[in-house]
Amino acid sequence: MASYTASENNNVNLPPNSSNLIKKIKANGFSDEEIQKIFTDSRITLYPDILEKRGHGINYMSKKFGLLTRASVKRGQMVIIKNKVVFEEIEHKYGVEKEAVVAIYRLETNLGSYEGKYLVFNGLLTLTVFENRRSAWAEKELLNLLIFCKNNNKDPLSIKGSWAGAFGLCQFIPSSVLKYAVDGNGDGEIDINNFSDAMSSIANYLKSNGWKNNSLKKKKQAIWSYNHCDNYVKAVLAYANACKKFNR
Repeated sequence: MASYTASENNNVNLPPNSSNLIKKIKANGFSDEEIQKIFTDSRITLYPDILEKRGHGINYMSKKFGLLTRASVKRGQMVIIKNKVVFEEIEHKYGVEKEAVVAIYRLETNLGSYEGKYLVFNGLLTLTVFENRRSAWAEKELLNLLIFCKNNNKDPLSIKGSWAGAFGLCQFIPSSVLKYAVDGNGDGEIDINNFSDAMSSIANYLKSNGWKNNSLKKKKQAIWSYNHCDNYVKAVLAYANACKKFNR
């Protein structure tokens, strides 16, 4: 992995095509001092290997993924049982079935057991400064990450997630965090690594994208908004239905 640091004149040693990025960060309310502090951080590292990644869809229904095994479904059911009050509040507030929320939790991070190993800032920076088909999208998400962190007093270089910029128990990209993440436990802070916040954020996302408990079409539409993959939609519904057999 390639890394870079500040040069002797205190300017950030970024590739030549990054000047517009710095201008856009300034335009979003960041001072020169704040930008300097971020981009001279020793934790900044580029991940050139991710430029070749294509994000091929996962076969969630495969034997290897093990989604509908007895053990997998039981784990999801236990999450619901152990967090009964949280899910009752979520169903009442958002009108989204708890089993669907847990199904997304299962598919995204295997019920919290894996949230990703990359520093999200570094991944998005890599995709931004090296021209590729995701550059414009990554630049927007990098700006959104910085805005979220500034608004919530978080260190942008402390957040780990996927190479493509998703993080937290619900694996939101930064724009989704800004738009859909909520303070589920009422502590005044939005933290999608917190269980209550993350589950509430999933429910808010689904509700905001048309979820209706009495409409299979609306359910599919909302889930597809979360992940534009028909296989993902089928898997969420299948796991949710499997969990319902025990929890209802």
